[in-house]
Amino acid sequence: MPRTLARLLPLAAVACSAEDRRSAPPASSEPVVAPLASATQADVARDIDEAERRGTWGDVKKRWRKQPLTWTVTRREPLCRTAEACNVSAFPVAQGAAQGWMPRLHFAAGEFDRLAAACGGKETCEVTIDARLDKLELSADDPVNVTLGDVRIRTAGGVQMARR
Repeated sequence: MPRTLARLLPLAAVACSAEDRRSAPPASSEPVVAPLASATQADVARDIDEAERRGTWGDVKKRWRKQPLTWTVTRREPLCRTAEACNVSAFPVAQGAAQGWMPRLHFAAGEFDRLAAACGGKETCEVTIDARLDKLELSADDPVNVTLGDVRIRTAGGVQMARR
């Protein structure tokens, strides 16, 4: 019996130490983002206006980076012809826009085709999207630059889109 135990003891030690040597999963380099209580276009515009007055560009960028959003925007066909080149109006422009930025959209797989089909050949089409704010460039010298990523179509042209 002591011989058997002597043979098994090194195996048990190797098994345990191999288990102990397993590394923890790598930590994500992206910090977890706590969603803002209100993340509308108007909220972003207010924060941008505030940053212009106070010079707090960095704070605004940090607060909004990677925020999940649900926005209703206007797709204008000449400005959104392909998935790779699609900008939308973040605000109604019938009475003149107070904000001049037009977010660029980066679509989730297949979502641009869903948008194009729902809007058909209409020159303008109201669209509700779920997205993530991937890029917000702000400065006193340059225009606001906004990119929304992982864009998924919720409604387009008044049609509720089936969730995928």
